[in-house]
Amino acid sequence: MDPKNTAFGRHETFPLRYGWLTKGYEALIDRPDIFAESDLAMVRLGVGRNMVSAILYWLQAARLIDYNNGEATPTALGEAILGEQGDRFLEDEATLWVIHWLIASNCRLATGFYWFFNRFALPRFREEELRASLADFVERELRIKRSASTLKSDTSTLLRMYAPGDPSDPGRGEDHLDTPMSQLRLIEQTGQGREFLSQRAPRPWLPPLVLHLALSECFADAAEGQPAIPIRDLLYGRDEGAAPGAVFRLSEDGLMSALNRVMHTWPGYYELRDTAGLHQLYRIRDIAAPEAILRDYYQQEVAA
Repeated sequence: MDPKNTAFGRHETFPLRYGWLTKGYEALIDRPDIFAESDLAMVRLGVGRNMVSAILYWLQAARLIDYNNGEATPTALGEAILGEQGDRFLEDEATLWVIHWLIASNCRLATGFYWFFNRFALPRFREEELRASLADFVERELRIKRSASTLKSDTSTLLRMYAPGDPSDPGRGEDHLDTPMSQLRLIEQTGQGREFLSQRAPRPWLPPLVLHLALSECFADAAEGQPAIPIRDLLYGRDEGAAPGAVFRLSEDGLMSALNRVMHTWPGYYELRDTAGLHQLYRIRDIAAPEAILRDYYQQEVAA
């Protein structure tokens, strides 16, 4: 993580909402400079100026587009997910898990979200504890200055985006109903004031596709020629890079079960071995790029 290349608060305090990625993607396909023309974007997308900025941000944070010099260009991942052969309306729950991975592993454009899912370890916390921990991380590890209001906007937006709303808390209900990420139940509100849970669990419902895609990125990011990744690194992470076990909030047993489901679905790609007392996942043959994995998955879903 490059401290000079981080981003906080660029979502304008708006959590990702249903329809935003599809709307924004289709608009830029018609006109790549749409986001540089804010008045035109407001009319086309049917939202206010700040929401236009939020839509542009989430498209970038989810690694679905590149945005340079006022023009937006779909990435290979963006085309695979939101193109005509993908899951344009996010109807497949696996797509939501993929988007979650793409955001939570993006330390450059979604630094606060990356930090929470990869570095924040408390399973039970209050919002003020979360905010204080993020501020400490920014000051001590990144050694950069960010205002308290900016960091508060990140923690508040993260909780509104991922935690199902408490019916007794009218301030949270609307966001819960309108954000797809709350379906994943990676953060839950306890009902005891502003206390939250984000615990590791088996999560047998995690689609194998999602872990396979995450592993393809983990091996791509590994040192050249490295044939294996320790299970501990996949579970807790290393100094750099996202950890699937942390991002998906998997317990150790849950990660092992999920890996076995992946190896059953994609035989011949991975193998678990104990080498010199170290439990590792080996890559047996080259793994396709994430966009190719997605294209193949969606084609099979249509055929089925």
